Amino acid sequence: MTTRSLKYILAFGVIAFVLGLFVPLSFSQEEEKVLEVQVFLTKKQALEIAFPGADKVKRVKKWLTDEQKESIGEICFQKIEANRMSFYAGMRDGVPIGYALFGHQLGKSYPISYMVVLNLDGTVRDVEILVYREPRGWEVRYPSFMDQFTGTTADTDFRNINTITGATLSVNAMVKGVSRASAAYKVLFLSGNP
Repeated sequence: MTTRSLKYILAFGVIAFVLGLFVPLSFSQEEEKVLEVQVFLTKKQALEIAFPGADKVKRVKKWLTDEQKESIGEICFQKIEANRMSFYAGMRDGVPIGYALFGHQLGKSYPISYMVVLNLDGTVRDVEILVYREPRGWEVRYPSFMDQFTGTTADTDFRNINTITGATLSVNAMVKGVSRASAAYKVLFLSGNP
């Protein structure tokens, strides 16, 4: 064997050793994804917050036509796949005092479960996070962020919602959820659709 061949074999061995040693270390240092479920409200608790003083809460199922899906999607700039939406009407003396819609929107890796409460005129009265499953971005639950949705409607430019550094995907998820709920309410309750 020549000296040149021996150098190549030795160089190859050193490279293999280094890759064998450092590649597994770099993978082992990656952060593990851990599902951290934070339950803030049950559905029952959320509805109590949504409709204080209501005599009862009634579930209102709305089956969507293709035209309604398209209209909702055009308003909120999203593709609507669902065939049915279930709103909850807070009732007092047999008259609705507002509506709530529960939803799930994907954050970075896991869904965020939330509730949007709407006044009869379609303005957002409240937004609550029920379950948060991400290891980061939980700051979207703070009133300083959530209060930005109060008073918005389906016609609001949701791009004006201030973001939170380090929680961009959670912010985007909440904006999508609230804009979709507002758009659905407008199409299903305010546009004369039965």
